[in-house]
Amino acid sequence: MIDGAMSLLTTFQIYWEDMDRCRKSAAFWSLLHVTICLPDICAALESTDGGTTGKKYRVWCNRWLKDRRLWGVERWRMRCKVLHQGRSSTDKRHSRYKSFIFGQTVSGPPVAHLKRDPDDARRLHVDVSELATETKKGVESWIAWLNANPRSTRARNAQRHSASLVQVRRMDVTIRLTGPAAAQGQVGSVAVSHLTTTTS
Repeated sequence: MIDGAMSLLTTFQIYWEDMDRCRKSAAFWSLLHVTICLPDICAALESTDGGTTGKKYRVWCNRWLKDRRLWGVERWRMRCKVLHQGRSSTDKRHSRYKSFIFGQTVSGPPVAHLKRDPDDARRLHVDVSELATETKKGVESWIAWLNANPRSTRARNAQRHSASLVQVRRMDVTIRLTGPAAAQGQVGSVAVSHLTTTTS
C-alpha cells in the first residue's frame, strides 16, 4: 500500500462531494466540467514531472475508462472543446463524431448514453451524470491499482506529487469592520472553505 493512497482517496472526496452537489442542484454543465478534468489530474499525478499533456490524458482514459464507444482521443477532444471553448463540436472531419450532445436523463436509466443520434450518426449523445459516474469509478480503480502496486513508477510518482494537490479545509476567519460598525466595536466572524496546497 502506498503512503499516499488514503490521502488520494481523501483528496478526491472533495470532487465527489462537489459532483453530488452539482447533481442535486441540476447543475449538469458544471458537473461536466468537473468530470472531464479528472483524467488530467490523475495523469499528472502518475507522471514523472507531475504535469499532464494530451497524450497522457488519452493514455489514462484508454487504460481506466475503457469503452469502445468513446476512445481516449475523443474524450480529449471533448475536454478541450468544453473547457476552453464552451463548445460541443470536435472540428475533426475524419473522426467518428463531429459533435457531442450533452444531456441528462430526467427519470429511469440513461438509455441514450453514448448512443449515436438517429438523425446523424456522427453526433454522440452523452448522459452527463452517467459520464461522471463512470469517470469516478475509473479514478477509484486507478487508486486501487496504485495501492496494489506501490513499487511501480506510477505509484511512486503519485505518492510524490499528491502532497501538492489542493485541499479544502474549513477555517474560521475574523473580519474586523471599518467605519461606523468599527466605532461600535462590532466584529464579524465567518466560516469559509479555504483552498490550500502544501507545496507550490
